[in-house]
Amino acid sequence: MEVPRRYSHSRNFGGVNRQPQAFAADVISRRPYYAPYDNTMKKQGPNKLSRNLVWTSKQYKAPEGNTPIKNDQANGSTKPKPPVLGRGCSVSVSSRKIAISDTKKSVCCKFWIAGNCRRGEQCQFLHSWSCGFPGLAMVASREGHKNDIKGIALPQGSDKLFSVSSDDTLRIWDCHTGQCVHTINLQAEAKAVSLISEGSWVFLGLQNAVKAFNVQTSKDLHLDGVVGGQVHAMTVANGMLFAGTSSGTISVWKATTDSDVSDPFKYLTSLEGHHSGVVTCFFVGGQLLYSGSVDKTIKVWDLNTLQCVMTLKQHTDTVTSLLCWEKCLISSSLDGTIKVWACSENGSLEVTHTRRQEQSVHALCGVHDAEAKPIIFCSYQNGTVGIYDLPSFEERGKMFSTHTISTLTIGPGGLLFSGDKTGNLRVWSLAAGTKV
Repeated sequence: MEVPRRYSHSRNFGGVNRQPQAFAADVISRRPYYAPYDNTMKKQGPNKLSRNLVWTSKQYKAPEGNTPIKNDQANGSTKPKPPVLGRGCSVSVSSRKIAISDTKKSVCCKFWIAGNCRRGEQCQFLHSWSCGFPGLAMVASREGHKNDIKGIALPQGSDKLFSVSSDDTLRIWDCHTGQCVHTINLQAEAKAVSLISEGSWVFLGLQNAVKAFNVQTSKDLHLDGVVGGQVHAMTVANGMLFAGTSSGTISVWKATTDSDVSDPFKYLTSLEGHHSGVVTCFFVGGQLLYSGSVDKTIKVWDLNTLQCVMTLKQHTDTVTSLLCWEKCLISSSLDGTIKVWACSENGSLEVTHTRRQEQSVHALCGVHDAEAKPIIFCSYQNGTVGIYDLPSFEERGKMFSTHTISTLTIGPGGLLFSGDKTGNLRVWSLAAGTKV
């Protein structure tokens, strides 16, 4: 059994050859280039792409009395370092941590959120959308969707951000102005609850169908093939598109290398009889595909044979998100746990660490900080997002929202996009505290 590994970025999808050296010429880099925990990020250093995005601090004006908490003192604790999680992991814990207080200053003031806190700096609660992590700030808040945001995508070669919601709309946002330039009513197409981009392609998961749109060629098509229900999750790996459905099946298409064909995606097969409930999430690590489900399991698939090689059963509720880091798989669930899996001596994946929360966990994503150390973002039911070091899970900071953040997407140039249960799309700047 091969352990979880990091992304391989020299993939060919949809007939476009994307070698790492070509990224510098792209206006907008493809999504997996910013995928977490790949050594190429640490070697190449900070992102050099030219982005004329107007997601700046001037774009979002906080309520009066905004006095973000200052973190001037480093954590002087001499407590022993936590054990490394998972075999073969060697990332150390740095001494530059900033302590996160357990006081009320780590809770966002509800009156400040409403714009009517009169205590100003005397308020015992936090007057900021984030705390602890240096340079982290919410720079734009965009309203328009009326319900839970299910996906956010920034395709290559486009200055438009795409978002889809369970309110049956797809919204397209101009990255230069920050405004919604187009709203597409999807009721006629059937409900859409998943959205991803790969290269210049945007994929939309519908009821019994997947729709694809190319932002460079304007090619718009429905993919032929068998789709067993509502598409809830999608991912791309080894030149294949995977779509997880409400019936528990996974439909697979292969991208053709001929850019002139009318149908650039050929239906391969449906992986059936494995998940017994909705497929909720995917993640790709090395030559393995991981899928999580409402049936509380994680399936491990060999990308070369498309065979299920392992079933992981430690969660007691829906698996909501998956992430690969070094030789570990990280999973979150509505059961209120984040689990770290590592390869055992007999080749199976076993839980080496369980982080228990008082509430359900809805989304995970990761980046490297300014010192090339891996950090993970974990979204909780109460609207907070915890930021932690790996492998220690020592807290680095928090982000706040008025409602549960169900979607987290890493963007170029130190940007993070989040979508919450009420349809609010927010843009966060990580540039001062991260290396992406």
